Amino acid sequence: ADVGNQWVAPTNAFYAKNMPVPKRDVAKAKALLQAAGVSNPSFTLMTPTTSDAQKIAQVVQSMVREAGFDVKIQSTEFATSLNMADKGDFEAYVLAWSGRADPDGNIFSFDGCKQPLDYAGYCKQEVDDLLNRSRTTLDPAERKKIYGELAAIVLKDRPIVYLFHRHWLWAYTNKLSGLRTIPDGLVRVQGL
Repeated sequence: ADVGNQWVAPTNAFYAKNMPVPKRDVAKAKALLQAAGVSNPSFTLMTPTTSDAQKIAQVVQSMVREAGFDVKIQSTEFATSLNMADKGDFEAYVLAWSGRADPDGNIFSFDGCKQPLDYAGYCKQEVDDLLNRSRTTLDPAERKKIYGELAAIVLKDRPIVYLFHRHWLWAYTNKLSGLRTIPDGLVRVQGL
């Protein structure tokens, strides 16, 4: 996997290169907490009971502990966690997304006002306007510009903290023809 900070991987043409993944800086994190007057911050991190989600939660817990955060992991059956997320019944939530090659599939439903995967309850008219413009603009250069504007806003607000982007490995018999691999890792059976 690659460390990530945006809704698309750094290898994606729509990645805002002027906003790279920041370097880890525990001292700065501690200083920011102190400047904000926050001592002993804690929160509960809800995570599905899948092996990958549990490992992600444990890594997050360990890494933020160094800055002084106390993170409690709440392991929750997957369907139940989605139901709780829909209701906003969580403090923080680990959720994986396969990702899509086109950025619209990675941001619209998550950061658009009242969209089905907007578990953070994030709603900003400027973001909605840019998201809608990105859907109606055919010119790739103009879309890239729009996604750059979105990155400037969303990466400041942080309704979602993007952690990483998976690398997908494919193995299949040479008896299979017509398989097209796509960066989102989902298998499309059309043409097989």
